[in-house]
This record gives sequence, C-alpha cells and structure tokens, in this order.
Amino acid sequence: MNQYVRLSGILMLCGAIAIMTSACAKKQGAPPPRSVTVKTVQAVKIDAPIVIQTFGSTEDRMSVDIVPQVSGLLMKTLMKDGETVTNGQPLFLIDSSDYMDKVNQAEGMAKADRANLQLSRLTVERNQPLLEKKLISQQDFDTFKTKSESAEAQLQMDEAALADARLNLSRCTITSPLDGICSKRFINDGNLVAAGVTKLTNIRNYDPMIVEFSVSEQYLSVIRHAQAEGKARLEIIPRGSTNIYVGTLTFVDNSVDPQGGTILLRGEVANPDLKLWAGEFVDLKLYAGVINDATMVPEGAVQFGKNGTFLYATKDGKAEMRLVKTGARFGDLIQIMDGVVAGESVVLLGQYLLYPGAPVAEAQDSPTAAGGAGALAKPGSDGK
Repeated sequence: MNQYVRLSGILMLCGAIAIMTSACAKKQGAPPPRSVTVKTVQAVKIDAPIVIQTFGSTEDRMSVDIVPQVSGLLMKTLMKDGETVTNGQPLFLIDSSDYMDKVNQAEGMAKADRANLQLSRLTVERNQPLLEKKLISQQDFDTFKTKSESAEAQLQMDEAALADARLNLSRCTITSPLDGICSKRFINDGNLVAAGVTKLTNIRNYDPMIVEFSVSEQYLSVIRHAQAEGKARLEIIPRGSTNIYVGTLTFVDNSVDPQGGTILLRGEVANPDLKLWAGEFVDLKLYAGVINDATMVPEGAVQFGKNGTFLYATKDGKAEMRLVKTGARFGDLIQIMDGVVAGESVVLLGQYLLYPGAPVAEAQDSPTAAGGAGALAKPGSDGK
C-alpha cells in the first residue's frame, strides 16, 4: 500500500513538471526553422548550339535484286558470296547458244531484206523514164514503188528483231548495276533460270550510308530553318562503338506522325571504309543551328512536378520555386526560356529538401555554370 502511494506521488510530480515545461515553451515561442544546406549556380548567357539527341537505324543507299532478263541454263557464277563488286562487273553467265542462233537468223533475214530493197529501188529507178515516155502504165509503176516501200518496212522490222536478238545475247552475261556488296548466291550453276523470276543474289550499296530517325514535332521549324541554311549536321555513334561519323540531313518528311507526334528524318553519312552496316542501331545528335544569348542552367537543377517543369532559385537567403519553360540542351546545360534570368542563383544540389520560402545556406565549393559552359564551349568541342 505504501509503495502504491509512493508511485502515485512520483507520477503527479512528473505531470506537474511537464505542464510547467510546456508553459515555458509557449512563453518562449517555437524555434526558428533550420536552414537547408544547398549548392547554387548562376544562370549564364551563352551562344548555345541546338543539339537534338535521339536514336535511329542505318539503311543501305541502294539495294538491288539480281534477276536474269533472259531464261536459260546458268553456266557459271563469277562472284563470291559477300564479295565487293563494282558497277559493270560480270557476275553470272547464262548459256548463250540459243541466243546466238537467233542472232544469226536475224542477221540473215536482215541481209535478205537489204538485197530485196536494193532490187526494188533499182526497179523503180529504171521504170521512171519509161513512165515519163508512157511506155508503162501508171498502175504498173505504182506497183513497183509500193513493193520498194514494203521492202523498206520489212527491213526495218527485221533490223529491230536483230537488235533485240543481240540485246538478249548480251543479257546472257549478267553484270552488276552498281558498286556494292553481294549477298550469298541463291542458285547454283547448272540450274535453269527464268527471266524476271529467278533471284540470283542481292547487292547493297553502303557508301554513303542512310540514317533514318524521328524527333519530336516541336523541333520541326528549327530543323527546317537549319536545313534551308545548310547548317543541319549529324553525328552518329553505333551502339557499342566509340567511333563518330559525321553526316548531313537530307530529308524531312512532309507530314507529322499523328500517333507519336514525331517527324521522320533521314541523313547521309560517308562510309568509305564500309564500317557501318545496314540495320544497325545508332545514337545520334542533330545540330540544328545556334541560339544566341541563351539563358542556361545545369540540367540537374530542373525538376518535374504536377504543375510542370520547375526549379528553385535563391533570393535573400530563401528558396523561391520558379515554373520554367525549357528549350535546347547543350552538354550538361539546358536553356531556360522563361522563369529565370541570367545572373540569378539556382539550386543545383539539395533542392529535394526545399519548399517555397525555406531558408537556405550555401555549401562550400559551389560549382558555377560559367565554368561548365566554358569547358563545353572551348575550341574544338561542340561549342565551335
């Protein structure tokens, strides 16, 4: 019983102390909020290249299926699988015996027609004086003249047949229509091939290489302006490679894809060493001119919220949340088109702990945007 009384007294004493402490705290007021340590950087103005980063795929400039134009027995293959060939290089030989016979036959017909035509013309010439002396009738003379004209027409038809026979004979030797790389051969020697049907091989031209890609429609006006001034430039890096290939923009599609809101583009990249291959995925940068006096901040300072893109600026030791409109990217920097002016300090590190009006304290060794921009824009870099 005594222990219970003693415990009750202790609890009452603790309650009294707590009440007194609370009353004192109310009289002294709540402690001020602690400052958030941040690193800031100044927004700067620079001439920033418009660099659009995306990805795409490579395509051959030309792709031709080699199909015979005459039918016959495939006598000999003159190419190797995967061989690099030149325009006009012989690739296949088709048995030409039948076509040679047709040429000889057509030559004989044309020769006979020439002799017949010559005789017809001589007949007309010899009968011309007789007609003038009225020793032959006009009807007989017209008959001679008609036979001469008929012989001339027959010669034209047979000469056309001779030219066609010679053309088919020449087609028995199949040559490459372009410079490029062969695929495998699809049929072996000794097989019959059909004109316009049998595929013998395929040849692709890889120099220059075509690069196809898409970008957001928001860049359309900028890209078209840069293309019109000849300032659109490409840099292509194949996946898994560090080699950079420089090219030019050659094509902008005439419509925007309504499903993705993108515009299809194509470029050409020199590929003399044939290191690029069709169907490769590549990372790509499209340089579409320069924005003069662009207000730039590090991209890490920009955040995305329910109300849009924003960042924190500092003024008089407090954080201000600014809704911003972003533009072109250049290295680690991004253009701020609205919401921040050059010279203002924006928070680069520590912004995730901030709220509007929060007190801030500057950390030591704060980075500067000017230093980063200067490093990116030094001679020989993309800033050039």
